[in-house]
Amino acid sequence: MRTDRRGTTAGVAAPARSRVPRPGARPAAVTVRSTVMLLLNEELARARMRELEAEAARARLAVRVRAARKWERRAESSVRRARRAAAAIS
Repeated sequence: MRTDRRGTTAGVAAPARSRVPRPGARPAAVTVRSTVMLLLNEELARARMRELEAEAARARLAVRVRAARKWERRAESSVRRARRAAAAIS
């Protein structure tokens, strides 16, 4: 066998290193170990979406109430203006 100038054998593949995890290292990907855990995660996601949808519905309702109050104030001021105009004419 030939060796290069660093003293390593040329043409021979390096031995495969075993993948021993370091202490405290996190796994590369989260694994779901059972269908119960998978369904639990899905149910949590659904519950969060329901909460977000309810919050959005409350926000839409608040916008509609504000708009209705604004138009009510405008109508009241128009009625007052019309009454003043009618009183000025007579």
